[in-house]
Amino acid sequence: MRPRKFLCGLIVVALLVPTEVAALSSSGATQAQDDRAERERKRNADRAAKQAAEQSKDYAETMREVADELEELGASLLQDRYDDPFLQDYVNEMGQSLVPKETPAGTLFSFRVLDNPEPNAFALPDGRIYVNSGLLMFVENEAQLAVILGHEIAHVIERHYVESVRAQKREQLVTSVLGAAAGAVLGGLFGGKRGAADGAVIGAVSGLVVAKLRMNNYNKRQEDEADALGATLALDRRYDAREGIALFTKLTNTYGDQGRFANALYGKHSRNKDRIAYIDQLLSGNLGARYNELRTAGNLTTGTGQMHLFASRMIREVAIKLMDSYDQYGVAKEHLERIADFRASDPRTQWALGRAYKRVGRTDEDRARALDFFQRAVQLDQRNLYPYLHFDLGLMHARLGATAAAIESLKKYVVGYVDRYHVHPNDLLTTYDYLLTFGDGNWTAPAVDPTIVRALYPTSAAPTPPMKTEDDAGLAKGLLKGPTPKPTAKPETKKPDVKKPPFKPGGDGQ
Repeated sequence: MRPRKFLCGLIVVALLVPTEVAALSSSGATQAQDDRAERERKRNADRAAKQAAEQSKDYAETMREVADELEELGASLLQDRYDDPFLQDYVNEMGQSLVPKETPAGTLFSFRVLDNPEPNAFALPDGRIYVNSGLLMFVENEAQLAVILGHEIAHVIERHYVESVRAQKREQLVTSVLGAAAGAVLGGLFGGKRGAADGAVIGAVSGLVVAKLRMNNYNKRQEDEADALGATLALDRRYDAREGIALFTKLTNTYGDQGRFANALYGKHSRNKDRIAYIDQLLSGNLGARYNELRTAGNLTTGTGQMHLFASRMIREVAIKLMDSYDQYGVAKEHLERIADFRASDPRTQWALGRAYKRVGRTDEDRARALDFFQRAVQLDQRNLYPYLHFDLGLMHARLGATAAAIESLKKYVVGYVDRYHVHPNDLLTTYDYLLTFGDGNWTAPAVDPTIVRALYPTSAAPTPPMKTEDDAGLAKGLLKGPTPKPTAKPETKKPDVKKPPFKPGGDGQ
């Protein structure tokens, strides 16, 4: 029995030894493979760290190179800010809520609305982001605003500006002459106080920078990256990123892909139709699972529904500017009607709607609506802030054949103007001609006190109007208050606390 057991043991040992050897060999191979993978991982990490360090160095160098020009441009843009702190705070708070926690150190974001009818938004590489009033007026909810601001935040985070500047410098595609031309276009399009002349000066000093900022000259890859990250940031805050499609669709339907305003400053920005298709692709592809999960759970929102509370005043002013400066009466009418309910007690909104309906109306019903809006505007102006409302109402009465009512309104215009500004309106002779045409050649405007005129307007008896479209905030800010008058033979006459009169918007009766 013992030899047999001994033989069996040998057989077992013989069978086990190769298995053990194979296992040891396999373990060693696996360890070697793991070691190689770890070394490769470290090499990749080192390369990535080195590349990141080089990119950070390039970024810092480029930012130092363009720092002065950025500050100059930033100061120029600041002059074009939209004068509404209520709206500015709202947009800034909205933008800050979208900034991701992992934002690069040292990057501080700010968000500002510019008084510019061009539908555009752009970012400076240091985190200053601007939205033109002409784009903001199209935004119908916070989700759409989140897509816009998220896109610009992405350009800053991805350092697209610096990347483009360095690439263009290497290719030597921009000269100082091109920069001067670009700066001139920038100044003209932004329509600020400096205008095209100052823009040309800025361009000559900072050719590459101004040209890049004018064009927002990002390539398709950069734009797609910004759209993808912008949509992600919107979803992070539970905003329905598909609202971006609705916004760009509305812009396309209004201006086309390359219309009068569309993409005026976009350069190589994706056109609206391209962006619509790409956002749709994102939300059906890479971001599709997350989007569908949030939507199915009911966790997506378009916002608080208070967008018009913050933006309706701005929409009114942009619409007036579109009528006065661009003959965009149809676009203005559409946006004014959007805010009509929100500003039902605002005389300027009612007056602007009257102008729009008078200009684009084709039927007797349209003209009757125009008259109704003008009458409502006059009734609402209990403070007599806008005497010109009576002027436009008078001309509308005359257009409808009610000359007696027209005469009455024109008289109220002149009297209200004198009462508010203590001078005659600059178009008094024209108003007299209208009165004569409509049947009254005898009425005379109330006299003005020359002492008050000299006190209020010491440099000229006929004051120069400061602005074409002036609202109540502009009156408070932009009109001059005269000095205390010198003692006269009538010491009881005090200088009234009034402002210099504004230019009458729509002075041609439109």
